[in-house]
Amino acid sequence: MRKFISLLVALATLCCFTACTTGDTAQKLCYNGNEYWICGAGDTGEGSVLEACGLPNELTADLCGEFIGFLESAGNNAYEVVESETDIPVYNYAPQETENVYIVEIDGIYYAAIRHDGDIYYGIK
Repeated sequence: MRKFISLLVALATLCCFTACTTGDTAQKLCYNGNEYWICGAGDTGEGSVLEACGLPNELTADLCGEFIGFLESAGNNAYEVVESETDIPVYNYAPQETENVYIVEIDGIYYAAIRHDGDIYYGIK
């Protein structure tokens, strides 16, 4: 099943993956030794990635679980979770306990940070 999701997401990525805030390079979150790609909903073109990972196509505050920390730039379109306050909070995924998906709020818009390893995305399915 993971390989199928990986293939589906890879195809979607080739067709429509864009960065949530820059448009050129996917933004990453480095957390607990894993890498997560930050994906948006709506007209970002990343709805197929969200769907393939078992996530809703509409990301809202209702998906925010326990507060984890804040994101701080680590360079090269990467972020890391820090305790010091920034403008970008990150939360656990509320509907289901998982280490594969976190919710990030950037300028009042919600994004999913989906664990990514090589060509594989680890969603909630």
